[in-house]
Amino acid sequence: MKKFTLSAIVAILVLGTNLNAGDPTLKPSSVTLMGGYSISTDDSILKNNHTYSFRFTQNDFGIDNFGLNAFQLALDYTPDISYKKSKEVTSSVKFGPNLIWYLSDMSDITPYLLFGLGIENLSNPQQGFTSWDFYANGGAGFEYQLRDDISLVGEAKYSYSDPRRKSTTVSAGLKFSFGNY
Repeated sequence: MKKFTLSAIVAILVLGTNLNAGDPTLKPSSVTLMGGYSISTDDSILKNNHTYSFRFTQNDFGIDNFGLNAFQLALDYTPDISYKKSKEVTSSVKFGPNLIWYLSDMSDITPYLLFGLGIENLSNPQQGFTSWDFYANGGAGFEYQLRDDISLVGEAKYSYSDPRRKSTTVSAGLKFSFGNY
């Protein structure tokens, strides 16, 4: 799964010839609702499971460091995750910021890269896990603009919280943009 994620990032970088291009019709704020599937690595002690996301994104927030285009607050919820070697289950709630870099705008499709850090809460920690932990994620995605205020979003991201809790999440959803410049 790591090879797939890295291949997707390389493909988007090859297609995106102009970093910091962004979408010229982007509105200043948006909320995104996503659903997806989290695929755990072989050495993870958690099984694969569905996941849900809510994100608030602020575009063009006045800081132009390293071509950064947007700042996002993400809330990811993964319910009823089974442990691989136990009948016990846990749930994960992750909250943290993501930094977004939009790549060259190809008509209605805008690819992007993201990097995020945050905190995670496990409802039923097992095998040395704690209830609260830090996580990091990185990934790539695209937005397909349906109207100037609604987009379809597709994304793949790799998350790392602990050596025994690593996964790749593939998700899709709708982005609702609002506000005026």
